[in-house]
Amino acid sequence: MLKITYALAATLVATSLFASDAIEGLIHSRVPTTNSVGQVTLATRLTQNSTLPAVIFSGSAYTVGITITPTTTLPEGEQDIAVYPGNPNTFLAAISDFSLRNGSNTTKYCWSFNGGQTWQQNFVPLINDSPATSDGLIWPYNSDPVVTIDNNGYAYLANLYFNSSSTNNSNGLYVSVLNLNSGQTFIQNQTIPVLVNTNPSTNIVEDKEWISVDNTNTTSAGNVYVSWTHFVGNSSFIYFSRSTNHGQTWSTPILISNTSQSVQGSNVGVGPAGEIYIIFENFYVQNQRQQFLCKSVDTGLTFTAPIPISPIFNELSFSSTYRKNSFPSLAISPVNGNIYVLYSDMSNTAKVEFIKSSDGGNTFTAPLTLIDTPKGQQLMPAISVDNNGIIHTCWFDTRNGRNASTLDIYASRSLDNGQSFSPNIRVTSKSFSSGHASFIGDYTGITSWNGVASPVWNNGGFNNGQLQTTNLK
Repeated sequence: MLKITYALAATLVATSLFASDAIEGLIHSRVPTTNSVGQVTLATRLTQNSTLPAVIFSGSAYTVGITITPTTTLPEGEQDIAVYPGNPNTFLAAISDFSLRNGSNTTKYCWSFNGGQTWQQNFVPLINDSPATSDGLIWPYNSDPVVTIDNNGYAYLANLYFNSSSTNNSNGLYVSVLNLNSGQTFIQNQTIPVLVNTNPSTNIVEDKEWISVDNTNTTSAGNVYVSWTHFVGNSSFIYFSRSTNHGQTWSTPILISNTSQSVQGSNVGVGPAGEIYIIFENFYVQNQRQQFLCKSVDTGLTFTAPIPISPIFNELSFSSTYRKNSFPSLAISPVNGNIYVLYSDMSNTAKVEFIKSSDGGNTFTAPLTLIDTPKGQQLMPAISVDNNGIIHTCWFDTRNGRNASTLDIYASRSLDNGQSFSPNIRVTSKSFSSGHASFIGDYTGITSWNGVASPVWNNGGFNNGQLQTTNLK
């Protein structure tokens, strides 16, 4: 959750997601307090000098289409995209936009009905220019958009809504719902609360949500699942809720993480048998991190205890004006149920790591670095698996610049379940600059179908960035 106006942020320089207390009071992507590394035992532990197994780069790289800019307002940052399985030429994308109310964040969503060639744009439901929800509340800010579409054309847009004054800390997690058979505009009375904290003096904050829908052929098809971080003061917990009636009502949230953990950055996905996976990052002292996984085989009524799925690794620490993180991205193959996870870690530079499980999450491979150059920093990756089981990945990349303010988007794919990957390909036609921006987003997105991937990114964040996309074949 970014709790700051663009105008104010233009005067700030945040060296990382783990900003000082003064800056954290303005930038509201909450940071958990850290716990001791000694609380988790894991045989493999990365250090800054560790050497990871090498990825086999083989086959042909993507053919990159032209870059499209779906929006006309700026600045923008933090985006996601989904494809409609019933008509793969239909895309829904969303991004945090800072063009309204003197630079206050407001989610903008965009539709394409011709495979991403042209787009139509709109803001979330507004009253008097401010975000409005079905419970009658009007909010000065909303952010962290994530989208998904089910097999029957129900589209879901998850968002955080919040206040930002010293006397009002009310906030909540909502999901907007529409059916493509009835239109393409999200409306106020279909922006449904999942969990809302209305007390202005609350110390409870909902943050960093993710959403997924069950597109299987099982009896749970159509269920919608949300995971997020629930802060109570300085303590953080991963929560989960589900809807079995197309987002009209949501179950009482349940705790996913251990109460002893300090957590953020969850991601939820569904396997081909309807099983649910949630991954998240645990924070330790000395800038150490580790990815964890929970699983449900009863449509989200219960979950297994969290298990570590990565080595302990170093958080990103390279120099940049924008904040950054190592949160994981999750995709599950609809063909064989393999679980694929991407995240960035830090050795001499920041690199994107790939791990997978082919046994339902019981074990994971050692991390493989997806980057084919020692140059630059690679961060905030996204992953998708298409209907044929092809793995598609993308990430922010600084290899073409002299410092971290010069960025591109790069991508790679695997045709053999992650045994090998295609050479890294530059997606952006030219590098873009973050300037002195404190924010370019905390994640990016990618979706795919029939071998074609469609990533989304922003070309600069607070430095006049806008939503951009292309097709990769």
